[in-house]
Amino acid sequence: MKKIYAMLVVMLSLSITVNAQEDSTLVKKTEKKSEKKTGWNFGVLPTITYNSDLGFQYGALVDLYNYGDGDIYPNYYERYYMEVSRYTKGNGINNFQFESNRLIKGSTVFFDIMYRTDKRYDFLGVNGYESMYNVDWIDPDSDDYHSEMFYKNQTNYFKVKADILTPFNDKWSWSAGFEYFKFDVDYVDMEDFNDGRETPAPPHTEMPGLYERFVEWGVVDEEYVNGGSFGGLKGGLMFDTRNNVSNATKGIWTELVFFYVPGFMSSANNSYMNFNFTHRQYFTIVPDKLSFAYRLGYVGTLFGEEPVYAQANMYSVMLKGAPGFGLGGKNTLRGVKRNRVIGNGEAWLNAEFRWKFVKFDLWKQHFYLGLSAFFDAGQVVQLTGLEKRITEINNATPLTDETIWGAHAIGYNNTDTMDDYFNFGGEALHMSAGIGFQIVMNQNFIVKVDYGKTFNIQDGPSGMYIGLNYLF
Repeated sequence: MKKIYAMLVVMLSLSITVNAQEDSTLVKKTEKKSEKKTGWNFGVLPTITYNSDLGFQYGALVDLYNYGDGDIYPNYYERYYMEVSRYTKGNGINNFQFESNRLIKGSTVFFDIMYRTDKRYDFLGVNGYESMYNVDWIDPDSDDYHSEMFYKNQTNYFKVKADILTPFNDKWSWSAGFEYFKFDVDYVDMEDFNDGRETPAPPHTEMPGLYERFVEWGVVDEEYVNGGSFGGLKGGLMFDTRNNVSNATKGIWTELVFFYVPGFMSSANNSYMNFNFTHRQYFTIVPDKLSFAYRLGYVGTLFGEEPVYAQANMYSVMLKGAPGFGLGGKNTLRGVKRNRVIGNGEAWLNAEFRWKFVKFDLWKQHFYLGLSAFFDAGQVVQLTGLEKRITEINNATPLTDETIWGAHAIGYNNTDTMDDYFNFGGEALHMSAGIGFQIVMNQNFIVKVDYGKTFNIQDGPSGMYIGLNYLF
């Protein structure tokens, strides 16, 4: 047990846990470790985490729960989440969330405001494998090196959302809400990226990135080039029989969400509607020890044209923590490059076994250590018109013609061909598998480590993620 405590101290050496109102029965040796919690309980955690896509994260967060008299433990009456953090690869998160089932009697209210900056936002084209991803092009040690920033742009993002979830009964609920988004998109600031580097990456004039090429070629519509803003109305249904909101081991959680943007609420003056279906199910295999969980999802466009900068958005009733956009990365396909699987519609699967292998009390809190094994897969099932658009452009002005396109030409000062950029009709399943480790306090405060390995190098080799909460 000493080894287990030592491991815990190392993993949580920067974590402070406080219980504002402790039930004295928790410390009695005669009581079970599953005794309910009461009052306010929170974790204050310096956010020194890691994400393969974003780098090391530093900052701070507070995750605050109110269990009241403990009658609904391990569920809670209120939750506050506050985070201010930065990543070493240029991403910044400023987020406040509030969740309550007492503010409006009989309903759960959720409010979320976020401002995120991303100097190195992943842009790998659209339609998955129809847009080629060349790992060697971003490797400075490769003979085929182009630029470490070839598949990046700069995207800043502001979001405000408010939702209300009201039950019909103990299983079914309806939801309604409003979300507002503002995107600012630009090319990567190469002077900033190269500052202090012994071997600087080439400037845009010598090696434009993929986003610059899409803009210059006209693949990205002019009104979308620098981003834009839009607001939308959201409505949906939820079926929920989970035994725990944050840490379910049995039950079903299914969401059906519609998001409608009217033209007058969009800077591009176009209206569209998105549809998001997510089904999650949890099975107990060995009580209080081993469980299995899976998630099936689909997001697509029902009508209208969604702006290119918003195609990575996924809409849900309630979302904890900073979102991951598009399929790929820590929140969807672990190990796959962030935003690798983007189109007009995507489907995905996550499946994992979760094993609680050690339980103990420490600092008057209930802990367990867990391991998981997972498989993730996803695919674009509603393609954009990329093939048609590129064919039209290339027929009119060949993309390999340097006299027309200059540095944006395919093959400019290198041996690139069209096949290095596009593989029309090549979209297929993007798959990864991996393992995870969790430290869980009071069944709600979850610190996890996930490592995923891809099946295809076109998705990137692998990814590691250290953060909070189970994936679903």
